[in-house]
Amino acid sequence: MTQEKFVLSAFDYLIFAATLAISSGIGLFFQLTTKKKTNEEYLLAGKDMTVLPVAFSLMATFMSATVLMGIPAEMYLYGTSMAFMNVGFAIAPIITAYLFLPIFFANDVSTAYEYLEKRFGKTTRRIISAMFAFQLMLFTAATLYAPALALSAVTNLSMWMSVIVIGVVCTFYCTLGGMKAVLWADVFQAVLMFATLLTIVIKGCLLLGGIGKIFEVANEGGRLILPEFSFDLEAHYTMFNVCIQGILVTMSAYGGSQIQVQRLMTLKNLNKSKLASIISAPMVVAFQLLCCVCGLILYAYFRDCDPITSDNSPIHSADQLMPLFITSTLRDLPGVPGLCICGIFSASLSTVSSAINSLAAVTSEDFLKSIYPKLNITVFHNKILSLMIGALCVGVSFLIASLGSLVKMTIIIVGMVAGPNLGVFLLAACTTETNEEGAVLGVLVSLALAACLSFIPENKTHKFLPLSNECPASNATESNFTVIFSSIQNPTTSIYENSTLAFISETDIEKKPFYLSYMWISSLSLVTCLVVGYIGSLIVSCIKGKSKEVPDIYLSPVRTWFSKKNSELSDQVKENGTSNGIIHVHKEQKEINVVNSKDIESEIQCDTKF
Repeated sequence: MTQEKFVLSAFDYLIFAATLAISSGIGLFFQLTTKKKTNEEYLLAGKDMTVLPVAFSLMATFMSATVLMGIPAEMYLYGTSMAFMNVGFAIAPIITAYLFLPIFFANDVSTAYEYLEKRFGKTTRRIISAMFAFQLMLFTAATLYAPALALSAVTNLSMWMSVIVIGVVCTFYCTLGGMKAVLWADVFQAVLMFATLLTIVIKGCLLLGGIGKIFEVANEGGRLILPEFSFDLEAHYTMFNVCIQGILVTMSAYGGSQIQVQRLMTLKNLNKSKLASIISAPMVVAFQLLCCVCGLILYAYFRDCDPITSDNSPIHSADQLMPLFITSTLRDLPGVPGLCICGIFSASLSTVSSAINSLAAVTSEDFLKSIYPKLNITVFHNKILSLMIGALCVGVSFLIASLGSLVKMTIIIVGMVAGPNLGVFLLAACTTETNEEGAVLGVLVSLALAACLSFIPENKTHKFLPLSNECPASNATESNFTVIFSSIQNPTTSIYENSTLAFISETDIEKKPFYLSYMWISSLSLVTCLVVGYIGSLIVSCIKGKSKEVPDIYLSPVRTWFSKKNSELSDQVKENGTSNGIIHVHKEQKEINVVNSKDIESEIQCDTKF
């Protein structure tokens, strides 16, 4: 039943080479044409970018290769419950645009964590910067490794060569062109990512009889699922934990992660930055929905012969379904498989290049300059940092490949950080009582809680939806799909040990007294950070006997607006109370009059409207 791996044609290699050449050429172009060789130009694109490229870059960076392959795998295995995370993806960028962006622009920060030093102190800045750098380094390495492993399973592409080439190309154009090169390369790569998904959707519709037929088959197979409206902490997916997780993850990325904040700070003013953030939201949602449709296409196509559980399967993880579908159905169209493979690698390129640039900024601004204020870091030094970070990411990818369990640990660590990271920014922007001691305590306690919940073995099975492996025992050409593979070097290691997004054991395990869905971990760690940080700050202030006054420039205008309104209301009530009067608002005239209460003792009316 087995056949050789799909061999890329000359057209495929030509498209692949062109993709890498264009990305590299963008970096070389900005190296040659940039006149002002300043750190602001290198790290923040001179703050003169236009809105649309930044919006594309935000989307491309947020949607990595693990998303492009993992979301379809999630739909294939568990149905459409995860699709409702798009509710969070749609509204969170708008929230952060008004909650956090005004603070960053008002304080003219180079990194998101520079603001934390101004608000709290150096300790907070260094802890959060270290958390960011550690988790992003691991995630970047996994982003290099995951698509290379998936594609090497079904094509003749070398996994190690893919990792090295992608890593070298990213490092090359990041080092030469800086942020401008990264942003414009992201635009090009985002187009390829959308082109890949649209190609799969069009091919799937042609093969399966249209989009209506695809949804019909998915419905018959139980894949069209509406999550139940429940706060049950044991339920794997509910409408509430899915939507809350979407909001939390996106707010943490857009409001507290240097990789996104750095992009938003490349625009000239706050209004343009807000617009870029808001425009990126429908882009993210559109990309996610296309990934979801691709997952339903995978199910409709492989419904009678599941390639994951079939004998002599070309793949060993659901994350490899997309590459298998591409090489199975598009192989007769010269160059098209190469285009789709380039789309998968583009998702890696955009995330890795953005990570290298952000890590260089954090290293120079949050560590070196913070520790050694008199140190003069030039553009040349930042380029050396980018080069070293790129090489380190490739090296960590090799480490992850040799120790397969690190992949799961990497994704868990990324999820652990989201709650505490967002929590400390909310405490900084929305409260005046929180001090550095309380903020640090909140972060450490919530991080410890998230670690305990993440690394404790799960004690309840979340089984896949029904799959069929009624594959023909012979004559692969008559199967529902064409098998194009031979065994890979390490067949027991999947990209994410069963599924990119859901780390749930497939074996039957006896249910213990308590089980917590992994979808609640970030939410609980966020609440813990907020509660412990706030209460801890109050206790510290009581012990010290004083609290530090927080200037409005360090607070979110949303918080300031509410505080001002409450203050105005309190002052008016207090003022009129001392004159033995009340506030009487005539709705029709929309004006406020102070009326002596003695004149209306028999009929007091207070229809206060603000």
